[in-house]
Amino acid sequence: MEKTYSLKHLVTVVCFAILVSVLITAFAFQCFVIAPRNDLDAYNAKLSEINSLVEKYYVGEVDADVMANYLAAGYTAGLNDKYAQYFSKEEAIESLNSFKGVNSGMGVQVSSHPDTLNILVLEVHKGSPAEKAGLKQNDQIVKIDDKKVSEYGYSNTMQYIKSQPLGTELTLVVLRNQKEVLVKLKLANYDSQSVFYSKQGDYGYIQITTFNNKSPEQFKSVLEDLRAKGVKGFIFDLRGNGGGTLDSVNAMVDMLIPEGLMVRVEYKDERLNETYNSDKLEENLPMVVLTDESTASASELFSQSLKDYNKAKTVGRKTYGKGVVQKTFSLSDGSLIKFTIGKYYTKNGTCLDGIGVIPDIAVEYPENELKYRFINGLSKDKDFIAAKQYLDSLS
Repeated sequence: MEKTYSLKHLVTVVCFAILVSVLITAFAFQCFVIAPRNDLDAYNAKLSEINSLVEKYYVGEVDADVMANYLAAGYTAGLNDKYAQYFSKEEAIESLNSFKGVNSGMGVQVSSHPDTLNILVLEVHKGSPAEKAGLKQNDQIVKIDDKKVSEYGYSNTMQYIKSQPLGTELTLVVLRNQKEVLVKLKLANYDSQSVFYSKQGDYGYIQITTFNNKSPEQFKSVLEDLRAKGVKGFIFDLRGNGGGTLDSVNAMVDMLIPEGLMVRVEYKDERLNETYNSDKLEENLPMVVLTDESTASASELFSQSLKDYNKAKTVGRKTYGKGVVQKTFSLSDGSLIKFTIGKYYTKNGTCLDGIGVIPDIAVEYPENELKYRFINGLSKDKDFIAAKQYLDSLS
């Protein structure tokens, strides 16, 4: 049933509402003037002042979406958190996919060749567009479409590839065994491979490039395959690995260490603090972890956890020193913001932030030799050689 009102009654109600509104506004204004302004008031006041000036004097057009992205990025930068990031709606998709182990593009690990300045293919992801197109390890990409890499520049070329929409077909000129080969490659999504391996003599060499949701499954499969091949030890290569998700690295560490504490995470709200524990299953073959200055975050947790349980030696150089945890939050418009929410502590109570993992066996690698490490391969890799010598000494 609907209620009806007379015109006189409605006028009385409206007048009363206006009076109440005026009184509330006056009271709110009085409180605003007397009460100290909080941080949000300060932000809004400054933005309002800038906006008034822009509206009055600016001759260009303001895109509200672009402005919102810059404001969010500026706020994130203002946190003074070097690990904080803002991702626009478009960037958010790629970021979320990387955690899931889904990438887009060619499907290769690459570096700039120090001599030719071509793109050097280090690894080709299984099932990726690059593998389907026939790209191989140690190929040099000389030209992409009309862009000669050595002239256009490595960074510019990589940015050019990234800027192309999925489904775009690229024409590559590839140098292979001193001969140029024409390769057609169509950019697409693919399941990223983060664990690469080979049997090197008596030992299993396992390179972990990142830690994402698909890494534990790949890692488990690799361990099983190498055990079946009768390896006598493992060499884990975490050089250049900048980290990844906490769940994935803990799942992988759990496969290697005995039952006990893996990591403790402390947050702003102590009630949210977490501990991660390993089960009884462990790896009993001797292990070595290769590290360098770019080994960070989850990679450092992996390395230090094995050290804490006396399961492995670390070889190479001191790691980056990132002992904090970030979380990525989804915003209502589909964008993302990531910032630091806690610190992690290993079994021995160590927070690696600003400290890093100190190598058990330090290896000096002069810069002029380091830049040829990828080209020379494991046979001349000083870190790998030192790790192998250590494992040999245990026999």
